Amino acid sequence: MTVLESLASPGSSRGDAPSSSATPDADSSVGLGALDGPWTAPTSVPATSLASPPTPAICVDRSAPATAIEALDEMTDVIAGARGALLASVDGFALAQSATMPDEASHAAMLAAAIGLAHQLVLMGGGAQLRQLVVDHDSGLLLLWPIGDDRVLAMLTDSNVDQTRLRRFVRSRAALLAGVA
Repeated sequence: MTVLESLASPGSSRGDAPSSSATPDADSSVGLGALDGPWTAPTSVPATSLASPPTPAICVDRSAPATAIEALDEMTDVIAGARGALLASVDGFALAQSATMPDEASHAAMLAAAIGLAHQLVLMGGGAQLRQLVVDHDSGLLLLWPIGDDRVLAMLTDSNVDQTRLRRFVRSRAALLAGVA
């Protein structure tokens, strides 16, 4: 009987040594052959402690936002790491902002300038359509998306924000943010 077999046999305890008749063979080392069969928890570990933790709720029960401000507040509430959002026109006027976004008149003008420059950089690089502009800095990220032809959305986030999830969320609210909905 190998060491692993003696540990797995119902009559043995964790501290039992293998019998003297046990001879080493190819399966006595910890390899694939020694791990065949179902695994059971050692008697010293309660089986309930090995259960998977409960899955946290992903979806919050809330109604769809009706205004751009509600959509921006929803983004900062639902997406972990999102700290603030601002919707501006490409001519530099603030249209809506989340409750957590600092209220600075110059922010909208800077976003309009940044999105205009980003469009030119896309053309210079041989592209045709700007999808996203990311400014990565020491305090996190500033993410910019063109919304329709005449708006820009900016999000202030932590560095570890799930950008893919955030982008999907923005796409799901794009019609409302563009003023089409």
